[in-house]
Amino acid sequence: MIISAKYQDTPSIIHKEIGTARTGQRLAYAELTGREKRDYLFDHGIRPTAYGNYRDEPRPDLICGLVQFAKSALQSIANHLLSESLTRVSDELEEPKPKLFHTYGATAKITFAPEPNTPYTGILSEKAHGLARFSYAGPVIGVGVVPGLGLKFLIDGDHPSQNLVVMRKLDRQKPPWRFFSTHAHNSVFQNPFSNILPVPNFANLVMRTVKKRFETVVVEGKGLHQPLDNLARVRTNGSSVAPASIAAPYRIIFSPTGPARAASNPTIDFRDDLAQNFPVGTPIYEVFALDQSQENALSRAGVTRVEDLLAHGKKIGTITTESDFIASKYGDYRLFFKHHDRYLRDEFRQEAG
Repeated sequence: MIISAKYQDTPSIIHKEIGTARTGQRLAYAELTGREKRDYLFDHGIRPTAYGNYRDEPRPDLICGLVQFAKSALQSIANHLLSESLTRVSDELEEPKPKLFHTYGATAKITFAPEPNTPYTGILSEKAHGLARFSYAGPVIGVGVVPGLGLKFLIDGDHPSQNLVVMRKLDRQKPPWRFFSTHAHNSVFQNPFSNILPVPNFANLVMRTVKKRFETVVVEGKGLHQPLDNLARVRTNGSSVAPASIAAPYRIIFSPTGPARAASNPTIDFRDDLAQNFPVGTPIYEVFALDQSQENALSRAGVTRVEDLLAHGKKIGTITTESDFIASKYGDYRLFFKHHDRYLRDEFRQEAG
């Protein structure tokens, strides 16, 4: 049991010499394989800092937290931190700090297994090892239950990880008649997730403001779109796909599997649900994809909801857990998921060098 510590004390681990990955060898993080990096982040970052390891220290509250949310928002605006989510290239934040969005979550090791004869390239065509972190977008009392998923695929050697952040929408997933309930509709597997989100409901002033704020960093109209070419242009061994051969879908949809939906308990804290009901080896998602021409045709036909688009998608793979889910300080305050920088405004791109 660890004596309680401030989140600011959550250590960095990727700059240390690593003697646990291979017997008799001491290696730098950049010398590890993708699988070794994933295991190292989880076994030496996530697991040791699990909230249950800290004496007399409660786990952060998902329901309230409006003061911290407001404080983080002000710090983000004052220090131009939103652009960092698109420009920073690392698996860790430089200094431990509360994330403005998706502040508290639970993380597990996962693998992506592609379907045979997939039309896509890079990571999307190979067995890939990664981390999956589920979280809510913000305090439930302020924005409702708005779940999301961060995926980090680790690459062999001195190559950066490839990341993807997906959600269903920025609106709360609870129906209006359960507005004040904290014991229903909590599951992260209630809805499919995608890399392209609909515009928030006109009455959702908080999330419409979030979208507007994010579009001070990215091109207007692209704040809710995460491109997928980063997953298609690099292989898990770090080699690049020839530019002329890169093939990436326009939209990806993560559809919860039958076992995941059946196992999930929507009446409890989602972190407890993941820890208690999702053992190692659980297939949690079937992954589907659509190309842009296909989506454009469907849109003209009035098919725009993710649930309706799913019926027209091509299955390209499955995501399966390879560990338990753990809520931890490292996951909440150190682990970093980069957003795609394709739509980053020029002034921020120049600032980042």
